[in-house]
Amino acid sequence: MFFHTQPSTVRTGRAETARFPVNGLAVEGGNDWAGDRAADRAGDPSGRRVIFLHPGKGAWWRLLDHVPAGQEWLTVPAAAGAAILSPLLVERGGRRPVLVAGAVTAPLAIAAALDFPEQVGGVMIVDDVGAESPMRRRWNALAACFGRAMPAVLSGNLGELESELPAVRLPVTLMQGSDPTGLFARLEGGLTGCRTLTVVAVPDAVAVRPRTHAAELRGALLALVSAVERAQR
Repeated sequence: MFFHTQPSTVRTGRAETARFPVNGLAVEGGNDWAGDRAADRAGDPSGRRVIFLHPGKGAWWRLLDHVPAGQEWLTVPAAAGAAILSPLLVERGGRRPVLVAGAVTAPLAIAAALDFPEQVGGVMIVDDVGAESPMRRRWNALAACFGRAMPAVLSGNLGELESELPAVRLPVTLMQGSDPTGLFARLEGGLTGCRTLTVVAVPDAVAVRPRTHAAELRGALLALVSAVERAQR
C-alpha cells in the first residue's frame, strides 16, 4: 500500500446546494434515518462520527466490529440523500464527522463537503468498483441486459460537481487499486483546493472493498482522521 500526499492551492468558490449527477442517489423528503439496525452503528456514541455511504445493500458494516476508541461509525444508504445526511453531521467536542464513500456514492460525499464545509471534517473516496473488476463487469452486463446506462460516475463523469471540485477545502483521501476507474483521475486532477490530497494505492487490488482489504481501509482512514485533526488546530 502506497501513500502520496500533496498540499493544494486554495481557490475560491463553494457549492450552495447539493447536486447528484447519478440517478437514484437522491430522494425527496423524509427525515428518518433508515439505518436503525444494531449492525449499522458501532463505537462511542459521543465520539467523532465516521459515516460510510453505500449505494444500497452496502458492505461497510463489515468494518463495524472494530471501531477505534473515541469514534462512532455509521453506515448510511446514499439513496436517503442530503435530507438524511445533513442531521447526522454532528460535531462533538470540536471533532467534525468524516465521510467515506465508494465510487457510486462519491457525488454525495463531494456535495456534502461543498455544501456543509463547517460540518464535515474530511472525505475518503474508495474505488470499490475498479476499471475491470467483476463488479464493473456485472454493471456492464446489467446495463446491456436492461438497456440502461451504468452510473455516469463509473466513467468519471461527475456532472456539475466536476467544475466545483477545486472548491473542496477539506482533507481528502483517494484510495484506489491497480486499475482505477476514470473517476479517480478526474478527482485527483480536480481537487486542487483541499487542505491535503492523499492518494493511497493498493497495488494488488483491482478494487478495494471491506471484505478483501479491511486492514488497508482502516489504515487509510486512521491517516485521514489524523489529517483532519491537524487541519482543525
